[in-house]
Amino acid sequence: MWVRRAAVLVALVTGLLGLAAGPASAHTVGGVGATDFRTELTRFTGAPGVALSVVENGSKLEVRNSTAIPVIVRGYQSEPYAKVGRDGVYVNENSPAYYLNADRYGVTSVPATADPKKAPSWRKVSGDAFFRWHDHRTHWMQTTLPPVVSADPDSYHQLSRWTVTLDYGGRTLTGTGTLAWVPGPSPWGWFAAVAVLLVASAVLVLRLRVLAGVAALVVVADAAHSIGVALLGERGFGAFVVPLLPQVAVWAIGGFAVWLLVRRREGGVWAAAIVGVCVAVASGVPDLPVFWRSSAPTVLPLTLDRLTVVVALGAGLGLLGALALHLLRGRSPQRQIVPPTDDAPEPELDTEPVGAAATPVLGGAGARRGISRREAVGLAGALGVGGIAGAGLQLAAGDETPTAAPPPTTVPLGSVGSRIVPFRGARQAGIATPTQRQSHARIAAFDLLPGVDSTELKALLQRWTTAAAELTAGDGGDDMTADSGPASLTITVGFGPSLFGQAGIPAGARPEALAPLPAFAGETLDPGRSDGDLGVLVAADDAVVVYSAIRRLEQLAAGTARPRWQFAGFTRGRGVTTNEGATVRNLMGQLDGTRNPKPTDATFTRTVFVTGDGWMQDGSYLVVRRIRMLLDDWEKLDVAEQEKTLGRKKDSGAPLSGGVETTPANFGRLGADGRPMIAENSHIRLATSAFNRGAAILRRGYSFADPQPGGGVEAGLIFLAWQSDPRTGFIPIQQNLVRGHDRLSTFTRHETSALFAMPGGVSSGGYLGQALFEEIGR
Repeated sequence: MWVRRAAVLVALVTGLLGLAAGPASAHTVGGVGATDFRTELTRFTGAPGVALSVVENGSKLEVRNSTAIPVIVRGYQSEPYAKVGRDGVYVNENSPAYYLNADRYGVTSVPATADPKKAPSWRKVSGDAFFRWHDHRTHWMQTTLPPVVSADPDSYHQLSRWTVTLDYGGRTLTGTGTLAWVPGPSPWGWFAAVAVLLVASAVLVLRLRVLAGVAALVVVADAAHSIGVALLGERGFGAFVVPLLPQVAVWAIGGFAVWLLVRRREGGVWAAAIVGVCVAVASGVPDLPVFWRSSAPTVLPLTLDRLTVVVALGAGLGLLGALALHLLRGRSPQRQIVPPTDDAPEPELDTEPVGAAATPVLGGAGARRGISRREAVGLAGALGVGGIAGAGLQLAAGDETPTAAPPPTTVPLGSVGSRIVPFRGARQAGIATPTQRQSHARIAAFDLLPGVDSTELKALLQRWTTAAAELTAGDGGDDMTADSGPASLTITVGFGPSLFGQAGIPAGARPEALAPLPAFAGETLDPGRSDGDLGVLVAADDAVVVYSAIRRLEQLAAGTARPRWQFAGFTRGRGVTTNEGATVRNLMGQLDGTRNPKPTDATFTRTVFVTGDGWMQDGSYLVVRRIRMLLDDWEKLDVAEQEKTLGRKKDSGAPLSGGVETTPANFGRLGADGRPMIAENSHIRLATSAFNRGAAILRRGYSFADPQPGGGVEAGLIFLAWQSDPRTGFIPIQQNLVRGHDRLSTFTRHETSALFAMPGGVSSGGYLGQALFEEIGR
């Protein structure tokens, strides 16, 4: 008999759990469950009646506006994204942010029709005076942990600071905040509480009315936990009830189980077991992370939320254990079952000891054996009522007008792919952008076609400006990048010395710092792969994104300029090392760029950028050198000789004079042999600013490995040097290296060379090189 009842139990539980498996949002809000990531709003320069807040466990931002003046939420390119006012919420269908924000991970493709420069195309999505959205600046976008967290997950880490801007009647409101990693508590105390409650609940099968209280506690705890999650989510009837639909049927059965147990009916044990296993599996197990995470998606206090999970899991499984004990006692041959009659009181075959409460114990005659037809009908009725209620709520929820959003793809766009480096600004991007954020690059030169005038050259630069703005924002790509994000793409454009005197650009407009580089002893330059009228540097975290962008620029140049040469380079990609900010290594295995100027240095701006020099204001000069490495000869040296050549340890990058990588080299320190520990012709001694009258450059090196006919490979370094003036930067350093017989030059060959003046950045509505054309009156 009990086997058939168990089969019915399994069937009911399977059906209910199948219903509960549908809405994964029952344990998450905005796609976020219990987590150690924490998004906080630290400051908001608001206005009376306008509020900005972090909601849904850090998944979204919310703006509320109770005033008569609409609030405009700005997108990722400062375009109008959403409008919130008394007449409701509107979204701009021309804003790329509208599509990117449809999913927490930004997986939605942005259609070509979305253009942040177009006039807003407003569409009303709700009549509320508040708006919630996934703002990808405020939360961690990748499914893997940040490297700094992976290295030390038990410590607090501030991962970033974010800024969001709103427009309010011509006034800019700014919200700033932080994204941090906050480690959670130890879970073992909570697991111990689950174990204690499980055992205690199971043994209560001997006291049916007390077991009824346990079943009621499970229902109340599950209701509190589920409602706490639902209240944190989107406002509105449908958004609130949908996550609760599976639990409605379970709670109905729970109420019926309590009624049966109070009446001391065996069917109550079976009904309670159904409720217990459903709550434990559907609510307790999925929410276990709240035991060890520092935040949870709920309006409940975190300790209370954890207690509801303890009850769901411990007492829920305890009710299943109570059924198991009941079946074991029922099958014992020592137990006699005397069915009661309708006109006689139930006999007391098993009672409590003298002085104990006269509560019937299961296994004696005080608890009826078997589930009557009336109880079975009641159990089915409870399930039916719960199902009908859930279906009715689902229909009511389905009547709400959904917020229109493009369907997301199936794979989240990671933070590497979604990262945007703004194209417009006072200075061109791609100069001070850390190389670690852009693991692929292409540097190309173009020559103007004969007869091109200033109007055609200006038109080309305007076409490149439009394309660069679109591409760096992740828009306007081709089929190659249809599924890709912008991946930190930057496009930097400049002018070579040979441009001046052509296309209506006066030779006298060429800055003195843009004079062709002098010849250096030992170099073997290829004229066909050197110099150029226009220079373009394209860099990003993805090789396909880089190639697509450079190809787009080539196509736009057709009829005005032709490609002269192009080099492709690479460096270490993000995510392949736990120390993402570490200095990269070149193909010789050496750390390359240890003493690079940093944006935080007091001298950084004057070292890298031009100040007070006409149309080159806020620009920078780029020296390009393709340096082939003779790796076969280099690798014949033992490590000690390689270190003497560079002047640094190969493994750590520390100077041979001692310390760590960042320790300043002590060029006066002598070794045991009485000679300088850092040789006089070592590379770092000859290249350091102290031996070059303060000359310094910002290096951005990329490795190359180009296959050759016959199976060989040319490998080396694409050396990019940024400076405010090559006459006080690259040129004196290179001359000192040659004059001092740099030991490294034995293993390298300078084969191509170019110099470009990269003007300042592009303002809103402006174009590349605009200051030059304005200065010459074109």
